[in-house]
Amino acid sequence: MGYSANISTSASQFPAAATVWLLQGARLGDNQQVLALGAALQARFGWRLVVKQLKFISGRLPSPDPAHALDHVDLAGSDPMMAYAGNGWPDLVIAIGRRMAPVARWIRAQNMPQGLHVQLGRFQAPFQTVDLLVSTAQYGLPPASNMLQLSLPITAPRKPDAAAMPVMASMADIAGPRIALLVGGPSSPIGFGLADGERLLREGLAFAAARKGTLLVATSPRTPREVTDLLRRDLPAPHRLFPFEAGRADNPYPALLAHSDAFIVTNDSVSMVADAALTGREVRLLELPVTPPRPLWQPSWPLAHWVGRRRNMRLVRGLGADWLDRWFEAEVRRAGAQPTRYVPTIMNRLLREKHLALLSDPSPPRTDIALLVAEELDMVSWRIMALVMQRRAAALRDRMAQGERPPAALQPASSIEFGLPGAILADPA
Repeated sequence: MGYSANISTSASQFPAAATVWLLQGARLGDNQQVLALGAALQARFGWRLVVKQLKFISGRLPSPDPAHALDHVDLAGSDPMMAYAGNGWPDLVIAIGRRMAPVARWIRAQNMPQGLHVQLGRFQAPFQTVDLLVSTAQYGLPPASNMLQLSLPITAPRKPDAAAMPVMASMADIAGPRIALLVGGPSSPIGFGLADGERLLREGLAFAAARKGTLLVATSPRTPREVTDLLRRDLPAPHRLFPFEAGRADNPYPALLAHSDAFIVTNDSVSMVADAALTGREVRLLELPVTPPRPLWQPSWPLAHWVGRRRNMRLVRGLGADWLDRWFEAEVRRAGAQPTRYVPTIMNRLLREKHLALLSDPSPPRTDIALLVAEELDMVSWRIMALVMQRRAAALRDRMAQGERPPAALQPASSIEFGLPGAILADPA
């Protein structure tokens, strides 16, 4: 016999409203990831978001000692990190970056046993000190029960605002396909010099000519000045240049994402690849030179450094972990070793999975990674929901074991209903 089960849920079945603190620093890209995850939790569960802008003391590194977790924070220049009447400690704190992690751990400790800490990106402390890690391949974090690796960083689709309307209007008369060329800059181990800018211009123009399209070239804060000057001088009409300008009100970048038919992105920028991929359109990779890693016959000390170099080379090639890799990964989980951030790892993975294609590749890439990214964001959101519910259930169990009665707000109000169809049909077999 066969049957189907319909699981119906409603907002009333979610746990009581949770408060989420979103820690913000000086890096715009990092901040946007934290905000995007917070927005996803708010949209799905109605949770309350509180943004906390932090400043750090220049030159002072975070201390591994929990008692000094805030010593590197400029408390006077930061938003207050204290609970007060009507605004208690958060149920969840989301952070990114080495300086933010100890601050998030300290905040969580103020609301134990219910507080949770979710860390994005890289992590350089023992894995057991965080509730959930959410990372991507370039950071090389090993598998763990409290770690999720995503295909691309968490990001929200970039939508043009009213200030971008003049830029959008200026693109209305462009003939043929609009091909956005998103230009990054040097980022170890990827270099970017004038010769690379000349090749970028030459190959970008050739690609646009083959498509009978128009190049819309956007530079970034990291683009070398000499490359921007080259583009100003040598990019012919009708192709257009949108150079990065700090503080510009009519930022053309969201308009280019919204109105381009295809994208070429330099291989240094994971964030620009993610932004382009979320549009659901073709994304091509223009490879800047990668400094070759030190050959393995050259020793490193301590041994973990050499094993980490070897593991990076294997990850770039998409090889599974062997016994040396697993030893290194165990060291990383206990903070005895640190993997090196290596952007070619994630770029090669996306190329292998056909989500990107090289500019020279005759076959187009897939354009459905936005669906995968949405599913992964659901996965992260529901994992966090499960952690919140587990913590609340454990805390309630402990209080009841001590003879306390649960407050009325925690009394069950609804349940998950499993419904059967009107008739249970036999299997066709």
